[in-house]
Amino acid sequence: MESLTSKTLVTKPYDLTYGYYLSPNFHQLIQDATSNNKSLPVLMLIHGFPDCAEMWAGALPYLLTLGYPLILPDLLGFGASSKPTEPKLYNYRQQADSLAQILDREGVAKEASVIPIGHDWGSATAQRFYLYHRERCIPSPEPFDLKKVNAATEKRFGYPQWEYWNFFTAPDAPEQMKNNLARFWEVNNGYRPSPDPKENGHDVWMREMFCTPGTMGEYITGTGRYKDVTIPLRYYPKGEEVRRRFLERLGKDGLEGPVNYYYTLRDNTMLEEERALCPETSEDGKDRRKIDVPVLYIGQTGDWVCRVDLMGDAVQKGLVSDLEEKVVQGGHWILYEKPDEIASIIGEWVQKRFPVSA
Repeated sequence: MESLTSKTLVTKPYDLTYGYYLSPNFHQLIQDATSNNKSLPVLMLIHGFPDCAEMWAGALPYLLTLGYPLILPDLLGFGASSKPTEPKLYNYRQQADSLAQILDREGVAKEASVIPIGHDWGSATAQRFYLYHRERCIPSPEPFDLKKVNAATEKRFGYPQWEYWNFFTAPDAPEQMKNNLARFWEVNNGYRPSPDPKENGHDVWMREMFCTPGTMGEYITGTGRYKDVTIPLRYYPKGEEVRRRFLERLGKDGLEGPVNYYYTLRDNTMLEEERALCPETSEDGKDRRKIDVPVLYIGQTGDWVCRVDLMGDAVQKGLVSDLEEKVVQGGHWILYEKPDEIASIIGEWVQKRFPVSA
């Protein structure tokens, strides 16, 4: 990250500060492309929970060689960005509009191509950035009901996919996580091969922690089923460095702000904005949920929440017309585990679809 330029911008209308990074020669690359009448998209790398822009550090050495201007924002609640505790401020539309203001500030023309690339909550933000700002580059009309969603996913997958939301939205969750950050790191980055012969040694730790009632809280506090239990960790090339940054950052910043990503969807604070994208309620009757540009989806075999097969739903509904899918052996935090492989997949796809020389 040392080679990048760190900046901040106070966005409107809520006076929220967003921190972000620009790649070297960001403006020069854009200016040269404009002068030579070339198309050169900006790659916007968006992290998820509970990370910050530094999550992309391992992928940067390769991505910086591709010749594209890069911008890496800290989403609200993380890094150098504001950390409000009001759920509505974490709405997709607000975040998308703030990212657009950053692009405006940095002189990225509205007609220029921006390719948003997201991980975890950053993927949802990247998708909504496109939906709300199509000129720059799968919501539902029904209210969100966590209990119903977990019941439906348990019937479909055999486990309640979003059970962990019940922990993250508990009143004392931010305090429990901050007071036990080392255990919270283990929750996110542990490794446990399945003892079930039918699962062929598949890593099931994320399913156990995120998709089983009560387990996350018990492990973080070292109680109940996890008293005196410490899980082995996944191997990351720079594991100790990443862990140290995680502990220092969240020890300083806390999680009172970040948990609002879960509140804002659970409590339907952005329901009307999301409804406006759907054909039944959009002003022109069109389905604004559709993504009409090329899409790359990277799934991980050990990710029991952001499953490798979930893009199939969007395909069946006709919401993505040009999709390329890749599956990588690894866990949810794949940019810590295999940064070079992920950077290579992104780079190959971007160069194929939007070559620098075009």
